[in-house]
Amino acid sequence: MSGLLVPVPRFPSGVPGLDNVLQGGLPRNASILVEGPPGSGKTTIALQFLLQAVRDGESCLLATNAETPEQLRAIGLSHGWSLDGINITDLADASPAEEQGEYTLFPEAEVEVDETLRHLFEEVERLRPSLLVLDTISSLRILAPTPAFHRRQLKRIRDHMAARNCTTIMLDEASMTEKDLRSQTLADGIIELKQVDCNYGADRRRLRVRKLRGCRYLSGAHDFTIVSGGLVVYPRLVAQTYEPAKLGPDLQSGIPAIDALTGGGLPRGSSTLIIGPAGIGKSTISTLYAMEAAKRGEKSSILLFDESVETHMARGEGLGLDISGATDSGLVRLNHLDPAELSVGQIAELLVRQVEEEHIAVVVIDTLNGYLQSAMDEPTVLLHIRELITYLSRRNVAIFLTLTQHGILGSEMQAPIDLSFLTDNVVLLRYYEVGGAIHKALSVVKKRSGRHERTIRELVLDACGVTVSEPLEGFSGVLTGTPVYSSMPSRDG
Repeated sequence: MSGLLVPVPRFPSGVPGLDNVLQGGLPRNASILVEGPPGSGKTTIALQFLLQAVRDGESCLLATNAETPEQLRAIGLSHGWSLDGINITDLADASPAEEQGEYTLFPEAEVEVDETLRHLFEEVERLRPSLLVLDTISSLRILAPTPAFHRRQLKRIRDHMAARNCTTIMLDEASMTEKDLRSQTLADGIIELKQVDCNYGADRRRLRVRKLRGCRYLSGAHDFTIVSGGLVVYPRLVAQTYEPAKLGPDLQSGIPAIDALTGGGLPRGSSTLIIGPAGIGKSTISTLYAMEAAKRGEKSSILLFDESVETHMARGEGLGLDISGATDSGLVRLNHLDPAELSVGQIAELLVRQVEEEHIAVVVIDTLNGYLQSAMDEPTVLLHIRELITYLSRRNVAIFLTLTQHGILGSEMQAPIDLSFLTDNVVLLRYYEVGGAIHKALSVVKKRSGRHERTIRELVLDACGVTVSEPLEGFSGVLTGTPVYSSMPSRDG
């Protein structure tokens, strides 16, 4: 968190999620700089600010020298907006160069900037807006003969609007090589829009509040998208801002042998990592807990990254699980997510909304491999996962994370990431060979709270459903994939 405790009057931005980042909206009577390269969404977010002001019955002015009024209306139509109620003035019309010929006493650029500001101030006096958007100040920088001259003109705009109790939004598309501190030091707030190029899939966009004088705000990078209807911001998840929920009874799987392995059940609010090779039953084990929660009338959300909803339902119902009935009743929500299109911020926002609005009790992420693809090459992916786990724990939601290991048999199997230290419980699945046939082994290797069974049991998935055997006795090396059978030692040695 950043900022001071001094209360500052705010007004809503009109951008979904942004008011949560700003913790109350845009500050009134302030000068806000919105920075970003071309195509990052500066004009779109500015139009959203203006449209919200119109909805609130306030006068507003858009002064443009980047797009013509006709181009701005076309941008609005692409989002389904009418710009009626927004006063638009074209600053390019203020240039008197063609009428007065060449200048001899003052540099032409200085006269042109002065005429532009005079035209702007006349419109402000006529309309008395409470919100002004200046799109963009980049042209003023180009015209300014010296950096000091540019700073003076920006200060003139800031002081003129502040004296009239008008909030000013200045758009700037300066590149990193052109950036200087003149506009940044004069502004009361800085909102930075950034576009991150990806080798495959949708480009990722991030918003960051660099400065908001005298105000609280949520610092850090926040994912956002531009859709039909404007920008949508996904505030960075901060688990500690959510109040802890009351604890409830342990969760059961509906399979007595599995519950025996977990020591009678898994605590609510705990995180469970189910790890094993492909096709061994990780999704099925996690789905068992969602289906058992549905029998108690509790809701679950399953995030599918690697298979379609139809495939997941067909496989579950082939094992006797009535997933379609649970989804039809609204007790189980199946979400198919495309890691090439979604950022981790969007995934977190989806889960938070479901937990807070629909009171989800069980969350399944199937698989973490897909979640990691959404995070791309972010070195902070463990922090994303940790924050998500902490949030769900505080809300008393049980989370099941499936992770596919590379390889099928043997002791050289590897996982793309080690999350065993972050999760409360770890369930291990392994293939092993006995008598020329492939079998599946199930064991619990970690349970942070309470005791658990340390045996290894066989897992069978067939048309009869899910079956778990009694503990495998007399075997050694089951987890290596090539067990050795030896008779149990006698009691007398």
